[in-house]
Amino acid sequence: MITKIELINFKCYEKRSFDISNLTIFCGNNSVGKSTAIQALAVPFQSNFVEKVLLNGELVSLGTISDVLSHHSKSSTLRISLEFDIKKKFKCTWGFDDENEQSLLRNHLNKKSHETESQLLSDNYFKNNRFQFLQAERFGPRSYLENSHNESISSWLGSKGEYVYEVITEIDKSGLRLDNNDKRLLKKDEGPSVRRNIINWMSEISPGFNFESDTVSEAGISHAQFQAYGSKKTTPPNMGFGLSYSLSIVCALLITKPGGLVVIENPEAHLHPRGQSYLGRLIARAALAGVQVIIETHSDHLLNGIRVAARLENDYEEGLFKVYFVSGEYNKESTAEEINIGTKGELSMWPKGFFDQQAIDVKTLMKGVEI
Repeated sequence: MITKIELINFKCYEKRSFDISNLTIFCGNNSVGKSTAIQALAVPFQSNFVEKVLLNGELVSLGTISDVLSHHSKSSTLRISLEFDIKKKFKCTWGFDDENEQSLLRNHLNKKSHETESQLLSDNYFKNNRFQFLQAERFGPRSYLENSHNESISSWLGSKGEYVYEVITEIDKSGLRLDNNDKRLLKKDEGPSVRRNIINWMSEISPGFNFESDTVSEAGISHAQFQAYGSKKTTPPNMGFGLSYSLSIVCALLITKPGGLVVIENPEAHLHPRGQSYLGRLIARAALAGVQVIIETHSDHLLNGIRVAARLENDYEEGLFKVYFVSGEYNKESTAEEINIGTKGELSMWPKGFFDQQAIDVKTLMKGVEI
């Protein structure tokens, strides 16, 4: 798993490190740097850890070196460092140390790690245990989706969830199953089938959910039909955005193996509060099952779902889930406060501005004056 992200002169951070746990949550106001650590992580991942990696790829498009070099920088150094614990502990660093190297590389960052470690990372995340990265802007309802031509990543859903129909069709055909004691099983009496558990978790978002999918290899497409609330099966555009936006997330959290990684931006998009809460529970239980999960969110409902899971699961230990509350200051680098989630779902601190808008609005309603 990834144990630490260190950034030097990357975007809004002059120097900042983040300890990464089984589940790490980034939250805060808009445009303060919540996604920065996730974007830094995506840079080496989107090029399969080769020696030179692009700033612009399938996972993130960050522009040029001048766009990502922090304007708070007092030097010409730019570094992204990731610490891993996969069979052994090691650290990989991407970046440059002087202006000459910067001008030569242009839109590239130079990878400084051994080939054996690169192969170890590629095997772990792309072949053996799976890696999924879902952007905030995912595909909405589509009657059909094009099939993936990326054979380098096992069961790749696409950064926008654009291959989800193809993947769930493969799940159906393979009969993929979870371990009988896997934490992600929602109803143990209904078995460990991944398909069944996708349906069960999606039914917490939209009761009565079901789906059918198929692949038309000759046309290079896959299509699906959805069902909810006892309705007849129909095409996804007739079921709204919430189901399409969440299906790829639920699928990612259930098909990734222990030791794999799932990164999700704004998982709560287009979901009712109950759906957000139960998605938070699944995220937490996936992390307890051994899947490393990193998310960026604006949702207190999602966070509360994670806290509920910490409270209800007896084997949760404090420190397995952590929150970074990111704040911005005018003409200064962003700050990030680390908040731990305790065994009773309690938070180690509650900084000003941290999911407090509901309390402010209620006080305003009660007093009839602006708080």
